[in-house]
Amino acid sequence: MVYLTARGGGASVWAWLFVDIYLPSIIAAIARGMLSISLPLFLIASNLDPLYVGLGAAAVSIGNMVMDMPGGYLLRAMGEKRLMRISLLVVALSSLGMALLSNPWAVILFAASFGAGRSMWLLSRRYVITYYIPYNYRGRASSFIGMSERLGSFIGPAIVSMIVGYGYQLVFIACSILASIAIIPNILSSKEYYPNAVNNKEPSRIDVKNSGREGEEPGILFLVTASIANIAIQGVRSSRNILLALIGKRLSLSDSDVSLASSISEALDVIGSYPAGVLMDRRGRGAAVAIRFSIMALGFTLLAFSSIEYMFLLASLVIGLGNGFGSGVLITVGADIGSRMEISRGAIFLAIWQLIGDLGGAIFPIAIGLISSLLGAKASSMIIASISALIPPMFRRIRKELENRPRSF
Repeated sequence: MVYLTARGGGASVWAWLFVDIYLPSIIAAIARGMLSISLPLFLIASNLDPLYVGLGAAAVSIGNMVMDMPGGYLLRAMGEKRLMRISLLVVALSSLGMALLSNPWAVILFAASFGAGRSMWLLSRRYVITYYIPYNYRGRASSFIGMSERLGSFIGPAIVSMIVGYGYQLVFIACSILASIAIIPNILSSKEYYPNAVNNKEPSRIDVKNSGREGEEPGILFLVTASIANIAIQGVRSSRNILLALIGKRLSLSDSDVSLASSISEALDVIGSYPAGVLMDRRGRGAAVAIRFSIMALGFTLLAFSSIEYMFLLASLVIGLGNGFGSGVLITVGADIGSRMEISRGAIFLAIWQLIGDLGGAIFPIAIGLISSLLGAKASSMIIASISALIPPMFRRIRKELENRPRSF
């Protein structure tokens, strides 16, 4: 195994990460972006109750959640490179299954399988950020991953808006093809995992001098607070597309119109991604969280009161802008915490951290479906706006625990 030294962070490292992680992430994220908006629309078109639409929209996150812990053990056993390729293969086959079996319940099951493959892919990337990237570069490295995801999420719904008229089977086939293509750059990337790296039979953690109180493991109270924030952050993020779908259909918008609004919202995510990384590295992780969720709270409030298409579009733009300013924050915070732990425990901690976030991603869409079924989509959007407003003060408690030097977190 090779580990990045203090010399890391140069252009060669970013070039390697682009080929091995960022480019496959963009391609795979296009497939995920297509599925994230087409899945709830497909289920709505199948005349399912909003509760079951919420369950279906959460299927990917449920699959993520179920696979997180097994994925941690697989990561420790086989390494991140091999797990990356297996994960993308699972995503490709799951998408193909959705195309072949168009029954809504079968599609939901394959969406969960899609999520299981995605779990292993995300976990492998988290491991790289935690144990190969120095502290001062983690925010930008994580935000580039977030930017890769957001590029895919921007392109994915745009593709859906163009091809959904030909049927959802074509959408699912396109997802499968893209996931298959994503494996290629990862396979072709250099066998020398990381430039400027050193071989160690028993490697130690990355440049501890840049990691503050590296090695001082956080306490239980801190981990509980961080876990609650993790659930809330992931839950709010996962709420956007189902709320856009439900409120868009309430306004009698077409599937193409809703997909286009989602795509434009994701485009603003991309714009905010790199500034988010710079903000995290220079002003602290908490600053990015405060800006992100203050804007998102406003966006979900506007969405709740949308009565015409233009207001709906404005709300989606505000939500996208806010979400972009938090690009990669959970990856970064998870890496900050995990890098304090022994490497033998790191893969398992990252699996737990991912599991906690996926719990939020799974619960929130189901809750939104239930609340929308009982009280309407407007009430659901206002609840998400309220949760968004509560996240920044909650995160301040986390920042104090990990604040190691002036403006470090």
